Amino acid sequence: MIYSLYIINKAGGLIYQKDFNEGLAHLSSNEYLVLAGTFHGVHAITSQISPVKNSSSSGLEVLEADTFKLYCYQTLT
Repeated sequence: MIYSLYIINKAGGLIYQKDFNEGLAHLSSNEYLVLAGTFHGVHAITSQISPVKNSSSSGLEVLEADTFKLYCYQTLT
């Protein structure tokens, strides 16, 4: 089930956000921007590190916690 959708541009700016579950806590606009920027930073760091030499990593793909899973899908455009 998808609870929320966030679209973040290459610079880390939040382009689009939509919640699909009425039971979610509503965040302020600033909190959505901070969430997007934080995720972008973590993704940028993980794309630079790789345990395998000479391998280009695509970065963070799935972040799992006790209460949620966060998936990262990248498009070519």
